[in-house]
Amino acid sequence: MTSSPLEDQRSFTASGGYSSFVVDVELVRADEHLVGTVGEQRVELVLDIPNSRAGIRGESLGAPVGGYWRIESNFNNLDSVGLFLGEYDGRPVHLRSDVHLTPHYAVRHADVSGAVGEQELRAHVAPVEAPAYGPTVMSIDGDFDGAVITLFVTVATDLSEAHINGVIDGHTISIDATLSSVSGQYDGPAALFPLLVSCLLYFI
Repeated sequence: MTSSPLEDQRSFTASGGYSSFVVDVELVRADEHLVGTVGEQRVELVLDIPNSRAGIRGESLGAPVGGYWRIESNFNNLDSVGLFLGEYDGRPVHLRSDVHLTPHYAVRHADVSGAVGEQELRAHVAPVEAPAYGPTVMSIDGDFDGAVITLFVTVATDLSEAHINGVIDGHTISIDATLSSVSGQYDGPAALFPLLVSCLLYFI
């Protein structure tokens, strides 16, 4: 996806060949709707979360988005599998997550694999040691179409807010989510943005 340079923002082509840009994220969440702007690009999504069988549809950064996910029950299986099938900007999306839980249903680790069109995604998720009774912190390490991903997700103990901070292909991102809004700065592949935001909102 391409984007015109925005005032006071830089536009460049990253090493993975995608168009990337530094933009402000300003989204409002109401019921199942997530509406607002990322830079000068419109975002208008319908997200049925946090449900184990649900979907997403709408527009993100000028590209149509649609899909459906299914997460297997972990009642009798602590190593559940999640699948997402859909489209992004006319390209097929197929993602699989293998989640391994402790006997107390905390995440031991998880692996995500799949592709958006011909752009492959691989990621490993693992808990980070944090103070007792503090927020949950998870690390995400992987790559998307050759762009290295190193992120940290923090979820408040009361599930009222979540944050994602880190680096994608050497460029910093920082996104904050509450029950009513999503804000911050994003500098990475456009196709990753709805996936990251959906995952962040899933936990609150």
